[in-house]
Amino acid sequence: MNYEELFHKLTRRYGDIPPEALESVLCPVLVPIKVVDNAIFKIEGQSHFRASFTIDILPQYEGLIVPGRTGKFVPANCLKGAAWREICKGRILSVNLENSTADGEIYVGATTSQDILKQALAELDNSCYLEIDQYGAAAKVLSSLVEYSLARQLSATGYVVRRMPEDMAKHIGTYKNYDFEVARGEVVKRLEVKSLWGTNTECARLIHSKGRDYPTSSCKFASQDFFAVSLFLRSGNISDFAFARSVPKTEQPYGLPVATKHPDHVSQNPSCHVGDGVWFATLDEVWDLP
Repeated sequence: MNYEELFHKLTRRYGDIPPEALESVLCPVLVPIKVVDNAIFKIEGQSHFRASFTIDILPQYEGLIVPGRTGKFVPANCLKGAAWREICKGRILSVNLENSTADGEIYVGATTSQDILKQALAELDNSCYLEIDQYGAAAKVLSSLVEYSLARQLSATGYVVRRMPEDMAKHIGTYKNYDFEVARGEVVKRLEVKSLWGTNTECARLIHSKGRDYPTSSCKFASQDFFAVSLFLRSGNISDFAFARSVPKTEQPYGLPVATKHPDHVSQNPSCHVGDGVWFATLDEVWDLP
């Protein structure tokens, strides 16, 4: 492969930018950990549990280390080709410029479970890294790569895949609350792509922005025919997906659980495991389910 030609293709739209600019946008910084303090404490007035860590501030990333900066702790073997995996999360709380260190808190997302934090701390040590997304692009790039991978997979197995627009002008039609239209023969169905829940990767994250037709931040069953959930946060493989039919459990045995107060909406964080009777490894397996 001609990498110089590839670089010019990747940057053609943006003009004369150096390679390090593209690297900085696409590649999060990996910050070594100096100290992990496993002593768990509770935030005053809240139900959230935390632990503490310390890092050294080095010149190559000192501009990123400010109070409030968040990142993800990842294992050291990610640098040696192992699949990417989040252990837990970190947030910078204070910076000591005199000794060039910063202190922060270790947490596991929105969950208040002390046991989940303990499990993360059992794995976290100073051989791991705090991964910081320098310019906020990593999550969007991952989401786009997931959709690209899914579209390629479905096309390779005989489906015609059409990606829906990000927005919709009112004089053309209504906004599509799903990501893809997938066709096989004359049959066209709607597919929504989601991810695992970063706080607990045993569960899918089936959320939707609130709005006039969405009184809760859960997806409506009627908005799509199927869900495709990327399993990347669990497996580190961009090509791993789980598929489910978008019907309530109250109607079909393979259906998804419903939101407690909104029976026409799916539960936000249902368990997601291929082979459990709800989630399947391919779209073919759920295509004909009523």
